[in-house]
Amino acid sequence: MAMKFSVCTVDRPLEAVSPFPLRGTSYEECAIVAENLGYDGIELQIQDPAQYNPKELKATLDRHNLGCSAITTGLAYLYEGMSMTHPDKKVRMATVERLHRQLDLAKELNSQVLVGYLRGRKQPGMSDEEFEDILTDSVARTLEYAVEIQCPFVMEQINRNDGDVFCSTERTMTFLEKFNCDLLLYNGDTYHMITEDPDVPGAIRRSLGKLVLFHVSDTGRLLPDDKHFNFHEAAKVLKEANYDKWVSIEAKPWPTSYQCSRTGLNYLRRVFG
Repeated sequence: MAMKFSVCTVDRPLEAVSPFPLRGTSYEECAIVAENLGYDGIELQIQDPAQYNPKELKATLDRHNLGCSAITTGLAYLYEGMSMTHPDKKVRMATVERLHRQLDLAKELNSQVLVGYLRGRKQPGMSDEEFEDILTDSVARTLEYAVEIQCPFVMEQINRNDGDVFCSTERTMTFLEKFNCDLLLYNGDTYHMITEDPDVPGAIRRSLGKLVLFHVSDTGRLLPDDKHFNFHEAAKVLKEANYDKWVSIEAKPWPTSYQCSRTGLNYLRRVFG
């Protein structure tokens, strides 16, 4: 089995610095472009699942022969202030409840839920241990429901500029492994790895036991240009491990959404295919 290639998509207008290459006024519009380009799937940015009809979304994907690589949750953090580590317990519980609904949608789409920014940031004066304790509680509550409905729950490292504590692959993997749950999985992301992991091929090998989604993104959240990072080495590790899950392009839509999406897929085919 070969790797499956997807592209991060969004169905609403966002600033150009947001790293979602394929944009449209609906996921139907995004799906048409993704199918025409030859992607295997698309990654959906879903702020509030209540605004979508799961069966209609599934029909859209099926109609265009696409899978859903992940339901991504960061917009709820950016635009609503939701956070798994918010100092207000009511907000944390609302975030967990939102994640339950995200999992319901992902289950309908035969997909998985991805959490990055939604885990939140450390509050002033908060220790790493306190942050981990609060996050552990929220993850446990979310994971209980993920196990109940048998839907994968995926977390990614976030580099030190954008996140706290779980910045490296090793630190993140150690956190995930303590739950001893096959449905709690890992998203590797070269953008974060370049900053945090001195040995990126080694970090990828460390993650293979839980790796189900791999984001390809260069420094500055741009498309790879082979000038700042050796993506060929990263691809080699995945190929040697017979990795057959999702690899997604996550980059700013420059110079245009279409060109970025097309160039990104060509790169994935050339280097990771």
